[in-house]
Amino acid sequence: MKQRNTIVMKGSLIVLLALAMTALSACGGAAKPEQTGSGAISAPENDGPLVKYEPAIELSSMKNLYGDERYLPGDDLNNNVWTLAYEKELGIKINYKWAVAGEGFQQKVTMAVASDDLPDIMTLPAKDYFTLAKAGKLADLTPYFDKYASDTLKSTVNADGGKQMKTAYVDGKLYGIPQTGGFDATADMIWIRQDWLEKLNLSVPKTLDDVVKIAKAFRNEDPDGNGVKDTFGIGFQKDLVSSTASFEGFFAAYHAYGKAWIRGEDGTISYGAIKPGMKDALAKLREMFADDLIDVEFGVKDWKKAGEDIAAGKVGLFYGREGLPWMSAKDAIVNNPQAEWICLPIVSADGQPAKPATTVTMERYFAVRADVAHPEALLKIINLFQDKINNPQTTMETLNTFGVDPESGINFAAYAFGGLDPSEDKPNKYFKQINDVLQDKEKLENIHPEAIRYYNTIKNYMDNGMDKGADPLGWNYYKFLGPESSWKVIGYYRDNDLLERSAWFGLPTATMSQKGATLDKLQEETFIKIITGSAPVSEFDAFVENWKKLGGDQITKEVNEWYNATFETK
Repeated sequence: MKQRNTIVMKGSLIVLLALAMTALSACGGAAKPEQTGSGAISAPENDGPLVKYEPAIELSSMKNLYGDERYLPGDDLNNNVWTLAYEKELGIKINYKWAVAGEGFQQKVTMAVASDDLPDIMTLPAKDYFTLAKAGKLADLTPYFDKYASDTLKSTVNADGGKQMKTAYVDGKLYGIPQTGGFDATADMIWIRQDWLEKLNLSVPKTLDDVVKIAKAFRNEDPDGNGVKDTFGIGFQKDLVSSTASFEGFFAAYHAYGKAWIRGEDGTISYGAIKPGMKDALAKLREMFADDLIDVEFGVKDWKKAGEDIAAGKVGLFYGREGLPWMSAKDAIVNNPQAEWICLPIVSADGQPAKPATTVTMERYFAVRADVAHPEALLKIINLFQDKINNPQTTMETLNTFGVDPESGINFAAYAFGGLDPSEDKPNKYFKQINDVLQDKEKLENIHPEAIRYYNTIKNYMDNGMDKGADPLGWNYYKFLGPESSWKVIGYYRDNDLLERSAWFGLPTATMSQKGATLDKLQEETFIKIITGSAPVSEFDAFVENWKKLGGDQITKEVNEWYNATFETK
């Protein structure tokens, strides 16, 4: 189940991650200068990453809205701190052809592609990006990237070694900038009610057997003290992989994965859901379901419904990602400030280290229509964001102006163009900086201004008694970047080489596009039937055989070919 990037809800840290979810764009119709023989647009000698157009140019664009945007008084979509900065600093006037929220965005893109009515600068879903690139509808950015991409932009899109950036190349040419995402932020961890553990005299789990023991106690021993058997042992929902109440961390205890593609020591890539350990994982879940530890309605609940159970105090143990302080656990704290949530690394079923899977889906690319006179303008727009927000030399004044308004708390990230997620390195770096200052290992003035803002919130929360009821926002930041936080767990994974990063994250292969939905349905239905007892555990063997025959073997071949062509030969 897809949902908004979890970091989008995290103060100005969303500024760097939320813009990866908003539609970068811009466009219009400037007069076209003479082209050189190579196809590149001739430009002044002093032109560069942030050089202003004189005279100014106008560019048309599309916008993917969240649906809950807020603006400062007098501002709107076409008139805000970012659009004014584009005009003043870059000489670029942005005009939106349309702006749509939710699923309507894809529908609008589909219509624009079909009618050949594309704006100048676009945010394109992956399939549309590759289709338009193949059809010659997008500008080739290859001759522009080296000259116009700023150093900060280049370091950002290469934060993962350039793996996600390489997916943007079509037939050897760069037609867009990918909406990059952080792998490590998708790792599951265990979220658990410490106050329930203490009430029932239980210790934090060290093994999967401990998880099962805790689940039994949370179901049967009235941890909330209301005298009613109304708490679930462990929270799950219908989707195998999700940000909240996911199965993926549980599967990883058996070294299997619901959706990740795993590269073995021999270099070959295989699908994590058909690994032998998955059968054992499903057998254990079947046993737990039979013991009444799992909600009987989990198969019809999505992550939102699971989150409602968590917020209502019905669940005290589940697998989830680093953003839970901003989602389900946050709501549980608001409803009950006495609830004490902690997060822990996942545990193993057999003594071998459990490695959570991390996955990134390349969903969107920022591109330019082929006949636009200044395709480099896209790079300048992205550069401006990088210069204001992601630049290591940015100032607190700049962050207050372009990040989060200090008086109203309005976050400008939802309305600006050009932000890319600089991978997991930024929150990881901030976690280390903040906690070094808390431990007197570093001076506050030496860390990044954005990290100072988070530090101040966390320190205020700690100094004022860590009262969740009085300062729920302080608790959110504390549990996200503080001493005992989700990023401490991710740091533990990183430091101990305990992350299983999915080897495949590109555009669906040919067979995936044709048969992927059928195979996904087969997997989900089979797994739920096994867990709920309506099919025997041996049905897993039949599933593996059918998955391979119905296209899985061909997909595996294509995934390996894609990986080798993308990363081994470039």
